[in-house]
Amino acid sequence: MSKDADPQQRLWLAFGYGGKRASEKTWRYWAKPDSKSEWIISAPNGYAEFEQKGRTVFYKGKEILTAETQWRATWGALAHFYEKVAPALPPPPLS
Repeated sequence: MSKDADPQQRLWLAFGYGGKRASEKTWRYWAKPDSKSEWIISAPNGYAEFEQKGRTVFYKGKEILTAETQWRATWGALAHFYEKVAPALPPPPLS
């Protein structure tokens, strides 16, 4: 990733990126096996999982957006989560 010219990737890392084996308490992002343009984006605590194919993002098998670049699509998945998915989740239990 350090060789990637896209500064947005560095932002993703700064905002709590993790790979498939990273803590489930953070956003995670990994390539699908045998693919260079298909990705899984997993919300913290397993609340949602998105599939990204190039510049298009899917949630629960339904296309939710297509962006100008792959990274704009990634950011759009996060925006969709916080705008549409998170408000519909049940509140977590008080500990």
